Amino acid sequence: LSGSTPTLRRRPALTAMPPLPPPTRPLLPRRLLPLWMAAAVVGALPRWSSHSWAIGDSLGERSLRSSTCRRRIVARRNSAGAEDLSSAGEYLLSLGMRQDQLQKVASRYGRKFNPDVDDSVKPLLQWLTGLGLTDEQSMSAIAMGPGMFRCTIGANLKPHVQWMTGLGMDGSQIAKAIASHSHILTYSLEENLKPKAQLLRERGFTTAEIARTLTGLPQLFSYSSTRLAHRTSFLQARGLLTETSLRSAIVMTDAKFAARFE
Repeated sequence: LSGSTPTLRRRPALTAMPPLPPPTRPLLPRRLLPLWMAAAVVGALPRWSSHSWAIGDSLGERSLRSSTCRRRIVARRNSAGAEDLSSAGEYLLSLGMRQDQLQKVASRYGRKFNPDVDDSVKPLLQWLTGLGLTDEQSMSAIAMGPGMFRCTIGANLKPHVQWMTGLGMDGSQIAKAIASHSHILTYSLEENLKPKAQLLRERGFTTAEIARTLTGLPQLFSYSSTRLAHRTSFLQARGLLTETSLRSAIVMTDAKFAARFE
């Protein structure tokens, strides 16, 4: 032992760790990061790994599929609504009615729009044309007041035209009033139109002035008798009641009317 030299063992050389393989796909999209973080908090997802992308990808695909399904459902509903218009709607479209007008007809009719084409639609259109309405005006009148299809021309609609004629309105004035507010044909003569015309006479309107008012603003007869009586009385007491002032005053809100005249 005295003459021997100890031998030292060499440590094995340290080898560098192999580099991590580059990610095969980019990180989770920014728009899906909040979803991943929320799920990771409750433990629904594993730790960050390549599996996270697959989960995020599936979430994105699921969202895309759900939005696509919603669009398909809306499309089916729209197509079903078009089918519900039946032959009457198809006939009106063939005559030039716009799709938006037809949708108004269906929504305002109150139930499935399906009047008989030969017994209801064609006679009404012919009658409106005979009054002097153009095709475009007739379509606008129907879109505004499809309740006319529930009325009988001889018993319900013609008496209204006869009453307008009795006020001195000519054909062009009657056509203009119906085209701008076709509801006028469905208002009650005895409970609405005649009493309000009489009220205007009591306020000093002549028959000719009533006819001009009905031509220029047939919507006036859609307001309540109480409103019409109050505003005409108020304007008359201040010497402001004219055809022009009444047309502007009747459509004002109570607040605007008070601010303007009181």
